[in-house]
Amino acid sequence: MMDDEAYDASQPEVTLYSDGKGRWLKLVGGVQCSEKILFNHRCQGVVGHQGDHWCFGPDGSYQFNPHDSDPRRKHIGFGTIPPGNSEYRTPLEMSRYRFLNFHEDTEITDAEEIARLERGDFKPEEGFDRPCTEEEMEQLRQLGRLESDKNFLRFERSAELKYRVKDFSAKSSTDVITARFDGDVERFSNLETGQSATIDAPLSMQLITEAAVRLTPNIERVLDIGCGAGNNMLKLRHVYGKPFASDLLDLSVPMLARARQRVNEAGIEAVTTWHSDLRDAELPKESYDVVLAAAVLHHMRDDEDWRAAFEKIISVLRPGGSFWITDLVVQETMPVHELMGSRYGDYLEGLGGVDYRQKVFEYIDREDSPRPMTYQLDLLRRVGFAHVELLHKNSCFAAFGAWKE
Repeated sequence: MMDDEAYDASQPEVTLYSDGKGRWLKLVGGVQCSEKILFNHRCQGVVGHQGDHWCFGPDGSYQFNPHDSDPRRKHIGFGTIPPGNSEYRTPLEMSRYRFLNFHEDTEITDAEEIARLERGDFKPEEGFDRPCTEEEMEQLRQLGRLESDKNFLRFERSAELKYRVKDFSAKSSTDVITARFDGDVERFSNLETGQSATIDAPLSMQLITEAAVRLTPNIERVLDIGCGAGNNMLKLRHVYGKPFASDLLDLSVPMLARARQRVNEAGIEAVTTWHSDLRDAELPKESYDVVLAAAVLHHMRDDEDWRAAFEKIISVLRPGGSFWITDLVVQETMPVHELMGSRYGDYLEGLGGVDYRQKVFEYIDREDSPRPMTYQLDLLRRVGFAHVELLHKNSCFAAFGAWKE
């Protein structure tokens, strides 16, 4: 529907339709009819059309005012026909059979245009009517109005391949996750084998700490998010060769206590502990030269959670500082995700047998909501990091980071 404020008689109206599966159709009208119907809504036909003056209500109902030449005008006058009625006409039907000389309906095949429409980013002259039905799509196919069924099949295949984030409602709370780690301090206190369930954990730890020193050669203060028993902070201390102020953040009090003890023993006296969730911690702005996050970010949940975490991290880094991640990741496509999951399962079974494999997969399913490495690299750029780096990836685990300008 168009009201007086939106009405511009000199411009064609563009109405968009979707099948809800990534396929979009566009109906371009001529100069609009000036007839007003029902509370000053203007006819959605064009100048010179024959037949009813018409518009569609927000609920999809077809509202019409018969043309002078329409015999119904004498005994019906203005009328409304709801969807489902035998006389209901869709905009596509009207464009094809009544206003064909004034309208052109085509399929949109440009990938960037489709992405824009899927986001709901409509231009001022565009309006979205409603999803097309299967019957309407078939009618367009028979009329030869669909440019490429191959495109449609490609879109469907793409949708089938895409890894989709699962519902978070059944995931463990932070309290439950904390309780599990409270009872696992001794295992995580081993620098080499403390994270045996993580493929290539020692290599990833070595890579992120060496990369941190290369990109941020002057390190005065470091934040370790989800520090556990302090393994990554200790590795950075060893690689850097000098002490630095250490901020340890974790949900587990026993883990924080052990991390503080071990970091002190490594010659770092300036230690600050944060018993907090990253999302709640009031960390000082632009205070850290390096931020580490090892096997912790997979506890973030929805997109807003991830974006807020990365924005917070870049805000606490000093210019020239760097942020380094080792973590569980998923893949962008389901076939590859399943492949990597199978390989990881074989790795776990080799470590501790079938029962150990099942145990690890069960707590991942309960607790974790990882995202693709590519998702995280893109997000790092979007929140403002000048450079991102992929250091290592093996199966479901990756080591990567970013540098703040």
